[in-house]
Amino acid sequence: MDVFSRRRMLELLGGAAILSGTLDSVLAGQPDKGSGAGLYLTACTRPGGHHGGAILSGDGEFVVEFELPGRGHGAALRPGGADAVVFARRPGTFALVLDPASGAARSLITARADRHFYGHGCFSVDGGILYAAENDFDGERGAIGLYDAKDGYRRIGEFTSHGIGPHEITLMADQRTLLVANGGILTHPDSDRIKLNPADMEPSVVLMDAADGTLIAKYEPPKELRQLSLRHIDASPDGHVVAVAQWEGAMLEQPPLVAVVDHGRGLRFNAAPSRVVPRMRNYCGSVTYSTDGENFAVSSPRGGVVTFWDCEGNYLSAFELEDTCGVAASGNGFLLTSGLGVVTAAGENSAPLRRHQGVAFDNHLIPIRI
Repeated sequence: MDVFSRRRMLELLGGAAILSGTLDSVLAGQPDKGSGAGLYLTACTRPGGHHGGAILSGDGEFVVEFELPGRGHGAALRPGGADAVVFARRPGTFALVLDPASGAARSLITARADRHFYGHGCFSVDGGILYAAENDFDGERGAIGLYDAKDGYRRIGEFTSHGIGPHEITLMADQRTLLVANGGILTHPDSDRIKLNPADMEPSVVLMDAADGTLIAKYEPPKELRQLSLRHIDASPDGHVVAVAQWEGAMLEQPPLVAVVDHGRGLRFNAAPSRVVPRMRNYCGSVTYSTDGENFAVSSPRGGVVTFWDCEGNYLSAFELEDTCGVAASGNGFLLTSGLGVVTAAGENSAPLRRHQGVAFDNHLIPIRI
């Protein structure tokens, strides 16, 4: 469990963000020198193990930096850009609410004593409710915590995730359906990050009503692929859904890691070509659709490769970048970050942008709009 003192929180709330760029110039429309406009939120680690995060410009420059009470993972942007929430990496218990324009801390959300966060969350369409992926570790089930964003992010209840180990969650384009990737792995904070049920995993992709948590559909891999932990997920503007996996079975096996949801039927698994499969190292770290929803990118940090697929799940190409995991849509392509401090563009205008010495970017990169 994270231990974060009240005094330290007050320091964060009262302190100013470290500005490493001019946010006003970005917002005023100063053109990016790289591949895409916009701003991007990410967690990162600084020299000496100092955990924090940053807002990057589309050309990979630091615009704003901020401190976190521990290692961060994913983030959620409140509709309208009023707040950004950065979640702790599993099994962390904090979610820090920030001003996305300045990086200044606004408030700290602390998980219930019998819950911890899984690193991801999203907002309701009106921005009133924050949904957070949580572990009911004593109950051995997944939960989606509900937090009232209009009342200081007070916890007002929860839904079942209809599975075990909910990880990434997102609101679909219909603005009524929550999409949940249940990794299927039992964990308990007393055991840190040890996986307690590798032989009996229950991964699934769930669609549920965002208003009341009612199950709409649940898709599970076939029995022979039950050790595919479906942790990351995305939905396109026209309703396509993709889930990517981390294989928890024998490393000599090379199962397909990318699954497209065939609504009403199930998961349709797709594999990269045989020359690419070994590079993925049985591990996908992040997935996101392009701006137009015509294709998606999947990062495999252990293999140092990002693969590109069309919206039907057909393999297109690969891009090499050591220890890359963060990926976000940018212009006509994608923006990538790595654990070695690299920011680069991939797609129609592939180009290295920046390398930040001593910085390790974390797993996810979130487009934001102020």
